[in-house]
Amino acid sequence: MLSFARYLLTAGIATCVDVAIVQGLLFLDLLHNPLFLALAMTAGGLAGVTVNFLLSRRFVFAPDTRPVHQQFLTFAVVAFSGLGLRLLLAYAFVAVFALPAFGWLSALPVPAVSERVAHLIAVVLVTAYSFLAHKHISFAGGVSNRLPGQSTVVP
Repeated sequence: MLSFARYLLTAGIATCVDVAIVQGLLFLDLLHNPLFLALAMTAGGLAGVTVNFLLSRRFVFAPDTRPVHQQFLTFAVVAFSGLGLRLLLAYAFVAVFALPAFGWLSALPVPAVSERVAHLIAVVLVTAYSFLAHKHISFAGGVSNRLPGQSTVVP
């Protein structure tokens, strides 16, 4: 439970970096291009992944025996699978927010309000997945440690 609390703190810092970049880039989307949300989320995700890896490795999870670059690669693969899940959820929420029941959102004096709210909801929903995947894959010897017959014990 303590490691999850530490993860929430370190991932929260990384999420602040991610969200600040995404929300800032959404102000640039003057044409309201649907692909711009994906580009903004990818840019924020790259920065967030780097910050999250550095903080998680230092304060949350014990590093495994692999070299740092291999740990980062595994961490990045897990993190970008989470980004894919966040994108899927965000676009699903954007579609839901286009329904007439959510017409009031477009009246708010904020550009791209549906995309902003969808992004924030997706970030919250993917947090538990990210913690478990990093705990059991990124900092537990990687994917090969999870394959039958390929396991190496990580102290």
